[in-house]
Amino acid sequence: MPPSTTSTVRDLVGDATGHRYVFTELSLPAGGTTPFRRHPDDLRTHIVIGGAVELEAAAAPGEVSTTRYGAFTGWHAPPGSVYRLVNRGDTEALVIEAGTRAGTVREADDAAALLDTAAPPPACRDASDYTVDKPWGHEIWYTANLDGPPYAVKQIHMTAGHQSSLQSHRFKAETNYVVEGEAKVLNGLRAPADTTEAVDPARIPAALHGPRTGWSSAPDILHRVIAQRTYTSVEVSTSELDDVIRWQDDTGRGDGRIDSEHEGAR
Repeated sequence: MPPSTTSTVRDLVGDATGHRYVFTELSLPAGGTTPFRRHPDDLRTHIVIGGAVELEAAAAPGEVSTTRYGAFTGWHAPPGSVYRLVNRGDTEALVIEAGTRAGTVREADDAAALLDTAAPPPACRDASDYTVDKPWGHEIWYTANLDGPPYAVKQIHMTAGHQSSLQSHRFKAETNYVVEGEAKVLNGLRAPADTTEAVDPARIPAALHGPRTGWSSAPDILHRVIAQRTYTSVEVSTSELDDVIRWQDDTGRGDGRIDSEHEGAR
């Protein structure tokens, strides 16, 4: 199957977080195939959010392994790996890609053109299914099985009628992309310097977000997500996952990591 020229890539971040990570949506048509690619200096994580794709990864000239991934599963592509995506289904497939911004990406129709014959390329590996229960639903930390990654990827699942804490971060920047459902998002007001100061959520700009839309929150920006309908999103952020200031919380949780939420993580 020749590489498809009809696949499209959409940047989901823009300038909102200072280009501190890659976060894109790849739309792959039925029967479509991307070129093989190699990013010598970048770590990338891919999560399928619609349809199914086959990951074809090269190990040596003439040797290609195939792994199928369905919705909300995915893989990590380490620096130097050589791979492509194939959609053998009869409907569009959607894939989220997250990663660093180091170096350049090389592409070719033939995997052999990208291989270093002196050593086999590193293998791709499945994303983590580490699941953390929350008072409002759960999170899946896809990058929990990476050693000190420079970014983090999560699935956020919130049941209708619940809301996140009203929060901000000192250092963490994040971007969310809604896959299913609908959320009302409060986002955009700078947090007070005094963390004991009262905050009125009504002063924070609000917007509704449905599938294939999203928002970004820079450090020191107040934000809260309210599930109008049960919703699932994918969040990409910088790596400071414990950097959370909770200004208001329905269950009285304090700042930072909540260890009890991780005691039963699976």
